Amino acid sequence: MSHRVTATTGGSELEIVQSTPEGVRLRSVFTLFGELPIVRAQQEVVNDSAAPITLEHLSSLTLNGFARFRDDDWRERVRLRIPHNTLFAEFNWTEHTLPSLGIVDVGFTEEGVHSSKSRVSVSSIGTQPTTEYLPMGALEDLGNDRTWAWQIEANGSWQWEVGDHLASVYLSASGPNDQEHHWHRALAPGESFSAVPLAIACTPGRLEDALRPLTEYRRIVRRPNADDERLPIIFNDFMNALMADPTEEKLLPVIAAAAAAGSEYFCVDAGWYADESGWWNTVGAWTESSARFPNGFVRVFDAIREHGMIPGLWLEPDVVGVESPVADRLPPSAFFARHGARIDSQGRHQLDFRSAAVIARMDAVVDRLVADYGLGYLKFDYNINGGVGSDLGTSSAGDALLEHHRGFLRWIRGLFERHPGLVIENCSSGGARIDYASMTEFSILSTSDQTDHIRSATIAAGAPSGVTPEQAAVWVYPQPEFGEEELRFSIVNGLLARPQLSGGMWKLDSAQLGTVAEAMAVYRTYRERIPGMLPVWPLGLPGWYDDWVAQGLIDDEGLLLAVWRRGGEDTVRIPLGDLAPNRRGGVLFPTDVETGIAWDGDAILVTLPAERAARLLRIG
Repeated sequence: MSHRVTATTGGSELEIVQSTPEGVRLRSVFTLFGELPIVRAQQEVVNDSAAPITLEHLSSLTLNGFARFRDDDWRERVRLRIPHNTLFAEFNWTEHTLPSLGIVDVGFTEEGVHSSKSRVSVSSIGTQPTTEYLPMGALEDLGNDRTWAWQIEANGSWQWEVGDHLASVYLSASGPNDQEHHWHRALAPGESFSAVPLAIACTPGRLEDALRPLTEYRRIVRRPNADDERLPIIFNDFMNALMADPTEEKLLPVIAAAAAAGSEYFCVDAGWYADESGWWNTVGAWTESSARFPNGFVRVFDAIREHGMIPGLWLEPDVVGVESPVADRLPPSAFFARHGARIDSQGRHQLDFRSAAVIARMDAVVDRLVADYGLGYLKFDYNINGGVGSDLGTSSAGDALLEHHRGFLRWIRGLFERHPGLVIENCSSGGARIDYASMTEFSILSTSDQTDHIRSATIAAGAPSGVTPEQAAVWVYPQPEFGEEELRFSIVNGLLARPQLSGGMWKLDSAQLGTVAEAMAVYRTYRERIPGMLPVWPLGLPGWYDDWVAQGLIDDEGLLLAVWRRGGEDTVRIPLGDLAPNRRGGVLFPTDVETGIAWDGDAILVTLPAERAARLLRIG
């Protein structure tokens, strides 16, 4: 066994090397980032022995001792926070005592060798990594004012668990493993394998406090890009708007309204490639429909540019419809298959990014679209789950899945190398790819496809728990039938993130459209601050049914605080403590409707007369 400490740019690195007598070597690297209370763990196994070995599990991190059962108060003192991520209800954190989840003191001692089978396991299986949970979790020690919060940086299958070992609580986290994900990897002599990285923060306070350094860490490890500095405003024609049925005739008035509202990008969403409306099983050629665009697709993109916006386009690069001619043109190795048959998931075949044919085809598709139409924006959606993996050319389906996902990210990096100014949005049925393997590459994320703007407030407020605010695209989809307060509610949803405009914008009257434009003008006055601001939740992380929700961003200039009312009493007390040392505040948006603001010690009292109303406040 050996270890080495090395200085790095802005931090340091500890490397520990352990070996078995046979010559199997484990290399563990723990990286610190300046003063951040965060460690990034990376594990590599190297087979230096003379014989092949098979790995069935390589954890990213395993630690014991988060709570000791000899402490009488551990049952109430220690809380587990679990981030549920159901589609249309993303970033939904829950809080639990360990006994409520079945972890109890069975009587073993710290000096013993036993553990019970009691554990809580949170995992994802398949090609959409966040359809059930975020790859995150947290243990809070309320009695000692301490929280550990972690994220697994995997864009495929992953798992973490907490349980009891030697009369203490342990954490073990990893990417795919054999027991959970049908993963194993054979290593011949000289071969190596690296686990997915993991970052863990340890801070005073609760989860909400630990998420601030995690936000700083995410900014350090992601790809530097101008999009996350400038935060341009995007219009997308899908959500509660054209809903995957675009035509030239429909798009032209939408384009004009998007420009009037203050959009800087305009993305044409799904449906542009199909003559028919039922196109789900036929996708894959990615050429425009002449029926939808009789004057050529370029006419639409010219109109976007004429209105001062940069054009964008929706694409689903991971799939080919089972009825698409492309399905017969690519070799068998281009597709996921199991038990001798291609995977058919909801009428789509899953492309395998281990395949050179897939890379070549999708490179050609993207390069053609960018060159032909002068695109500056692509939305990469993904709407199926290809399951545990493929059994073609591998000893385990889970290993094929892991290598497919790593190949996909290499492909994304190649696109940015060839098109450095291109913005690519990471979308997967809304928020099914909220992970920091993906978000180190993509500059912007679709946080949800929730169609209800009232429910979306919880998602918008919770989003900074899983992604930096400057990467979080949140729908703003006003409709002409919205009343005065409801219209403003729908707009506030996006004002502390990346407002992604949509809805019935072209059907709004001049006053309604003016309200959207006013909000976007206000957004442009502070958006340059957002990439340096940290998230706060003075009422705690939002609950799905909370009547009042509050989420803010803070920096040295002060606090921007979004407040939503969805029911309950008309006044809420929001404790701010040292978030507002000067006790000064006012409404940033909207300023044309009634708002009550008063101070009660270190708390602000906000009164919103309407049952569904929202405000953006500037404090400090």
